[in-house]
Amino acid sequence: MKKKIFKALQLFAFDSNAYCDFTSTAAKAIAGKDILLCIWSLDGSQLLAISGQQGLTINRSADTIEITSKDTQGGWKSYLAGMKEWSIDNDGLFVPNDESHKILSQAFNSGDPVCIKVVDGKRKIGMFGGLAVVTDYPIEAPHDDAVTYSITLSGMGEFGDLSLDPVSPDTMPDGTAAIEPLTVVSVAGSSAGASSVYVNPAKEGSDKYFYKTGAAPLAYPSYGEVISQTEWDGSSEISGLTAGNQIMIIETDSDGKALKAGVATITVGAD
Repeated sequence: MKKKIFKALQLFAFDSNAYCDFTSTAAKAIAGKDILLCIWSLDGSQLLAISGQQGLTINRSADTIEITSKDTQGGWKSYLAGMKEWSIDNDGLFVPNDESHKILSQAFNSGDPVCIKVVDGKRKIGMFGGLAVVTDYPIEAPHDDAVTYSITLSGMGEFGDLSLDPVSPDTMPDGTAAIEPLTVVSVAGSSAGASSVYVNPAKEGSDKYFYKTGAAPLAYPSYGEVISQTEWDGSSEISGLTAGNQIMIIETDSDGKALKAGVATITVGAD
């Protein structure tokens, strides 16, 4: 029943996407300015965005192993992918007193690896992560321009793709972790001021649901924030609502700490 409701709402959303097609490739593109290279403090307690960063290139490649033989069909060479490697090139304005550059300088001098993470700062999700060594760290100081740095981080082992294997919590450089999204739908309930609310995906294990309502936009909680709003069992109609306001469903762990959240515009039953 819930799946049918979601499909029906998606079918007629935004006038069937006649002029506001959020499914288009362009609408899903991300801006390079939102992608940040971050480095973990040496004790792993803090994720720091590298200060002054401007350019960022993520390099991934694999060795090429030729397996061509005399009986290869059509005279075309054949290859296998061999060992993989990765590196990151980053440059920007040099901020010597910033903690991130102190960690990079220390790692360059000692030869010890650093733990890095690439994040989408706008969507607050991790993209890549892994261990790397600092193999190049020049600083340029022209007489007519700002002091700049460039750095090459050469990967040690796997470069984790966090879009394929997400982590939780997904820590951001501002010290918060990204709260995971929920899809929330509100449909008219069986009585005036009541709404049937559907959430996808459903909560897990001993997790709990809480909700809050109000005029748009409702503020999202931080990951791990203790929630004090009204608890909800996940199936009962919610009453006393105002049509056109928003309702936010917050999924928490058993201790009431926020894990996921989503918002819908409230639809209520008629008088």
